[in-house]
Amino acid sequence: MLSKAPLPNDQPHPGITMHRIRVGAGVAGAIVVVGFVTIGLVGVPMFRYFLGLAVLMGGGIALGLHWVHRWKT
Repeated sequence: MLSKAPLPNDQPHPGITMHRIRVGAGVAGAIVVVGFVTIGLVGVPMFRYFLGLAVLMGGGIALGLHWVHRWKT
């Protein structure tokens, strides 16, 4: 049975974590979103189908809401 040897320093690595990166709306936010989506699509090929289905369903819902709004006015 292997025993777990403690790390020399039990403190976590003090590197940058995602919650400390501040990105607002606009061009910088769009670049970050496109980058994350690209990383996800390249890293996990199953996400391609999920993203395609999500875009189609989102477009259908948006179109339906648009038609309902125009019908009510």
